[in-house]
Amino acid sequence: MHFVGKLILAFLPEPEKIIKFLLIAFFIPALLLILLFAGPITAYERVPLATPSQIKIYVDAAVKVSESTKNPYSEGVKVDWKPLVAIDAVRFMQDFSKSTPAGAEKLAEMFIEKTDEIEVKEGDPPVTKRYPIYRLKSLDEVLDYLKFSAQEKEKVKEFLSIDLSFLFVADSGVLDGWIPLEGSLKWPLPGVYKITSRYGPRIDPVYGGSGFHRGIDIAAATGTPVVAAADGRVAYAGWCGGYGIAVFIWHGDGMETRYAHLSGTAVRQGAVVKAGDIIGYVGSTGKSTGPHLHLEVRVGGKAVNPLDFFK
Repeated sequence: MHFVGKLILAFLPEPEKIIKFLLIAFFIPALLLILLFAGPITAYERVPLATPSQIKIYVDAAVKVSESTKNPYSEGVKVDWKPLVAIDAVRFMQDFSKSTPAGAEKLAEMFIEKTDEIEVKEGDPPVTKRYPIYRLKSLDEVLDYLKFSAQEKEKVKEFLSIDLSFLFVADSGVLDGWIPLEGSLKWPLPGVYKITSRYGPRIDPVYGGSGFHRGIDIAAATGTPVVAAADGRVAYAGWCGGYGIAVFIWHGDGMETRYAHLSGTAVRQGAVVKAGDIIGYVGSTGKSTGPHLHLEVRVGGKAVNPLDFFK
């Protein structure tokens, strides 16, 4: 620091040396401290601080309001739960203890608007019935209705700039620093152990509502090699609906493993593989909200918890 000070003084005009040196000596360290803490604070403020149970309030509200717009003559509109969370993160200043099912439902209703209705005669004797037709309002329309300031609008959109689906995950089922114990099965992503969604009941991360997750999701970068968990024969390799690009491997004795949402495959149907052979690469194809590997283990055709094989 002394050397740096002398170097700075050497280049300063004579009358200003002492004042400027003091500014450098005291204000630059202070600035560095501000910058040091600003990063974590900024990151902290970019994520809604809601628990999975609080998130479920918004998911349920979005589903309920969406269903209310359907009728025999209209498919209705789909209200997304994520803007609801982002709006209340701003309205409640991150205090989601203020969220209620009624409040979330009222907010979800702000996203729908009746635009027309269909009048039909049904029954015998005929009875006139009217079925409303709705449209989905834009986020800006709702924010204007709520009288959000420009700064508040920007904050809502900042929350929505990241994928909020991870907020569903209450418990991955493993502790931080967990490493799988390989036995009859080999871990499909060597060195990558970040589980973002466990086996069992959960809220659907794409459509909302309750569901059952038949495998585990392991977060990894797109292109990360995926290896076979055991010796076997490739029963399927290619596109498979919600699985996206997937590889299914038959291991015999009623056991099958499935690897889904791949960006590409490295094997073909019918190929014989050994445990540890590369069979594909992590991606985000099919029904997916971000790059990860969905791993399923099936015994006798029934999905079982993959983590049971790595304890």
